Amino acid sequence: MTSTHTVLDINKKLVHRFIEECWNEGSRTVVPLLVAENCRYHDPVFPHMISGVESMQHHIERCRRAFPDLKISITDTIAEGDEVVVHWSANGTQRGEFLGIPPTNVNALIAGTSIYRVEDFKIVEQWSNWNLMSLMEQLGVKTMPLPSAVSGPW
Repeated sequence: MTSTHTVLDINKKLVHRFIEECWNEGSRTVVPLLVAENCRYHDPVFPHMISGVESMQHHIERCRRAFPDLKISITDTIAEGDEVVVHWSANGTQRGEFLGIPPTNVNALIAGTSIYRVEDFKIVEQWSNWNLMSLMEQLGVKTMPLPSAVSGPW
């Protein structure tokens, strides 16, 4: 029988692996190993992102295309029940289009919090919260992107 402590540690390692291998290394093939087929994604910046592994793969690819040197660093991790909370910072240089904004070649640093719900050793739901305005200010954007630029099939 697996103890609660062991399950929490396994869940934390799963989330850390997802961030390291999928986001930082851009491994598309690892996503289905860690993310459930019907995984739901909640982020106010991407309100129309659909559920599923393929959607997550495309989302990561688009973000890494815009910020090819993207590096997410975990600053704190808390696990309780079936959830893992990660406080993170992300750093990268915008070399491609992002939310309708052409490349600025500016390096930006943002911080955020993500909550992952894990069932049967896979991520089944994710909530992310980060400050888009801070990113836009760092990129030198004077106006926010139009809602249509944000609402793509993420």
